[in-house]
Amino acid sequence: MDRMMSARNLRVRIGATLALDDVSLEVGRGALVAVVGPNACGKSTLLRTLAGILVPERGTVEILGLPLHELSLGTRARALALVPQRPEVSAPFTAREVVSLGRYAVGSDWRRVDAALADTGLAERADVLCSSLSGGERQRVAIARALAQVGKDAVLLLDEPFSGVDPGEVARLIPVLRARADGGAVLVSIHDAGLARAFATHAIVLEGGKVVAAGEARATLTAPTLSQAYGHPMEETDGWIAPQLRFGR
Repeated sequence: MDRMMSARNLRVRIGATLALDDVSLEVGRGALVAVVGPNACGKSTLLRTLAGILVPERGTVEILGLPLHELSLGTRARALALVPQRPEVSAPFTAREVVSLGRYAVGSDWRRVDAALADTGLAERADVLCSSLSGGERQRVAIARALAQVGKDAVLLLDEPFSGVDPGEVARLIPVLRARADGGAVLVSIHDAGLARAFATHAIVLEGGKVVAAGEARATLTAPTLSQAYGHPMEETDGWIAPQLRFGR
């Protein structure tokens, strides 16, 4: 396997809470990995640790075979980009200006900015203030910023990137992420296990800060595994995974 990113025995605390407990993973070139699990299972903590924002009390992260903590900020900015779960823009910036911030540490390139805006369906909204955009549009601005930042041989980390994004735009974004994964790798945290199973090549299931399953997406995201992780019965219908629903008294 041509390895893009790996983590070994990550142990991370958030305050008094053990958020990640002995988590290891390997991500190969071409992988689009869904990180799945219930609230507070460690998905966001894992992505932030892989991005170098959180420093583990134990364990290591490598990208392209190099220890993440040894990379300069410029090298790290070229090697990986993170889309946080709740991206915020407090200044009166347009969509184009926010996306261009992705180039701050790596050098300006308006062609990359324009391409990222087009890939996320924002070309016609590029000069609109972010404060005037819908929540889903602002989420796409954050994704476009990450796309503009790194090339096709990098790692993209996206924390709940489809939150508030309508299904048509999700369908537009998934092929863009698959294309980026072809030359590098993409990790996406997501609650919708059915959607994850439909687009991901691989999956990691977290529960209580531990990896409880990992491997190819369709073999990993099964009803029994997800029922255990979410603490609620899941069922598979026509290849789609969804929670069992009970109606009536």
